[in-house]
Amino acid sequence: MDQSTPTPKAPDSTPVFTLTVVQLDEIVRTAVRSALEQGSQADPLLTPDELADHLKVSVSWVYEQSRQGKIPTQRIGRYIRFDLKEVLVSQRKTNLSS
Repeated sequence: MDQSTPTPKAPDSTPVFTLTVVQLDEIVRTAVRSALEQGSQADPLLTPDELADHLKVSVSWVYEQSRQGKIPTQRIGRYIRFDLKEVLVSQRKTNLSS
């Protein structure tokens, strides 16, 4: 009686791959490296002062809108930061609905 390992079966159009641990490790490392490189290209978060400068509004307006939940705010400990693109998108949506 043959006790060989059975070959996995897949539907006709689905290819079946056999990878070694080393090959799989390299694939994962490459994917993680690529994701980290793309993540480093993300826009920096802005302080309330920087956001106010970009939007040409007062800093108090930024704090008030953040407090009221009208602009997306990122909390880092006790500090608040803003993604300019997220804020602009939220303001466009607010202006379109009013």
